[in-house]
Amino acid sequence: MNQVKTRKLGRNDPCYCGSGRKYKDCHLRIEEEWRSQQLRLRNAQDQLLQRILAMATAADASDLQTAFDRYWQQRYQFAQLAELNQRESYGADRFMVWFAFDYRQPDGKTLVERLADQANESALSPLERQLLPTWVDVRLRPYRVEKLHPNAGASLRDLLNDDAVPLADSHASLRLELNEVIVGHLVPVDTPLGQTTPNYYLAGPAAHLTPDTAEPLQTFAHIHLEALRRERPEAGWQDLLRERSEIFSHFILILPTDKPDPDRIQRFIEETRQRLLRN
Repeated sequence: MNQVKTRKLGRNDPCYCGSGRKYKDCHLRIEEEWRSQQLRLRNAQDQLLQRILAMATAADASDLQTAFDRYWQQRYQFAQLAELNQRESYGADRFMVWFAFDYRQPDGKTLVERLADQANESALSPLERQLLPTWVDVRLRPYRVEKLHPNAGASLRDLLNDDAVPLADSHASLRLELNEVIVGHLVPVDTPLGQTTPNYYLAGPAAHLTPDTAEPLQTFAHIHLEALRRERPEAGWQDLLRERSEIFSHFILILPTDKPDPDRIQRFIEETRQRLLRN
């Protein structure tokens, strides 16, 4: 595979694997089928996301309202949901994605988990069934934009576990700025030829924050993790996200909309520390 990456082979060249056969009669066919399969997965991603969001839209109104109050922390009334795409930069859409991926329904499962449990009995396509198990643990989380790849995506850094995350969403890359923080849901989809790490795509819109929010956001998250570990010493980031990923929405809500205000952010963090860790 490495030879393929460093030198483009002609169809009639010897295959890089050393089989002695021509490239067109050996690995070219395998690679073309792989790329075709990955393209089909990207198409299935759109279908699956639409299906998941349709489930969220059709959910019980009382469940939606309970989740709404938790996500927006009483900032808005549920009747204002339709207004939030304009008032809070796609806030309604961001909430619905969170409701589908993060919010536990009365049975203790998210809508994505519920759909995964019923995958064999549903109208999901085989490729949707292939993707769905990899989306079950997706939650709202923050990332820093480390590098932009125009019309191809971006290189992100997970602000919780410091993992590098390849964002292959070309449309999203056009809306990103270098070093900014985005808070959203990234779903794994296709895997590039010769790689083991999948490409990630945004499931719905993300919140875009200025670069100066990265460090205080990390501090804020660590305070919540420390508080959770007082109850469950073995808890990690994924445990925190399963239980209270809406904290990142709460952080976003206190940010100034006109100009940076580090003192305001610091006060909020200290208030959070006092509230959660005072004992």
